[in-house]
Amino acid sequence: MAVAAVAAAFLAAHGPSVRAQPVASIALPAPGSTEQLYPRCNNISLTFPDGTSCQTVVQAVTPAGAVETLWRFNPSQNRFEGFSPAYPQASDLLSVYFLDAVWLCIHEAPATGPQPAPPPPPPGATPTATPTAVPTSEPSLTADLAVTHLFATASPAGDVRARITNNGPDSLTNVNVQLSCTVGVNPYGGGIPSGHGAGFPITVSLTPGQTGEFGTGISVDTSQAWYDVTCTVQPSFNDPNPGNNSYSRTFPTTDLTVTDLFPLSLPQGDIHARITSNGPDSLTNADVQLSCTVDVHPYGGGIAFGQAPSFPITVSLSPGQTSEFPTSISVDTTQAWYEVTCTVQPPFADPNPGNNSYSETIPPPP
Repeated sequence: MAVAAVAAAFLAAHGPSVRAQPVASIALPAPGSTEQLYPRCNNISLTFPDGTSCQTVVQAVTPAGAVETLWRFNPSQNRFEGFSPAYPQASDLLSVYFLDAVWLCIHEAPATGPQPAPPPPPPGATPTATPTAVPTSEPSLTADLAVTHLFATASPAGDVRARITNNGPDSLTNVNVQLSCTVGVNPYGGGIPSGHGAGFPITVSLTPGQTGEFGTGISVDTSQAWYDVTCTVQPSFNDPNPGNNSYSRTFPTTDLTVTDLFPLSLPQGDIHARITSNGPDSLTNADVQLSCTVDVHPYGGGIAFGQAPSFPITVSLSPGQTSEFPTSISVDTTQAWYEVTCTVQPPFADPNPGNNSYSETIPPPP
């Protein structure tokens, strides 16, 4: 039977009875309110901010110790992820998002303190007790685990994967460690930034010097936003160099450069800028700012004056490609000569900002 079907059958059987009386309540942040909770499992829509820890959700329930388990269905993996207050380190659901639909399972008779987790469910059943446990730690092992790279499986939209390297000295075979990732989402066009985090166990089998790739639970679409992603591996054994356990990068990361300024026609014409992507990432409908200044020097000793237009442009470039963009500057070289400088200002990571500007004198000064 599919997990979703099993879950529906179980939760229907374990939902609160219409004759049951509430035994607990949860105080939800605005725009939510205080919700009554009944024995067994309650379907609740949470209003906590993205990235709120499950422990914080549990602490919003009164009386203390009422929560047995917290469950959320993961449609991409077709399974339930769970959190147990009694065994937080053995849980595979560590944080929630705004408007997450979850199942809060309440003890039949809420106690006043933490409760032990009930026994594991039978094979094939929807979990009702302890979430998927992390195997026992290996304190006798010593290995330097490092997150060495984060990359997207496709551009502009793809899943983020992490490369993890074992620098030794010990080999790791089917050892579970925790991988925790956070992501900040920054929509183009001035949308409201958001963020969330995820943590889960991964199984590592690496000899010294080997590198493996692991899913992070994070997806990006760089045609809609730019992303700050950080992933940290948390070994359960001795790691002699914890300083390299984390790795951060921005999606996309692209070196944009203004390579030329030129008039479309002379003696009168509009100035266009050539912008090149040096990679490493491709850009698809990415919004960046183009800022230009122009000093106008009239012939015959007239008074010089300047302009400073600045505006967003939408850039779609693969590494090595160049495109032309208008600058909103016009020249009339029968009346004056012009000093023009344009600078591209990407909101995402640019590894070489020193080449973001370019200057041109049109025509050469007399």
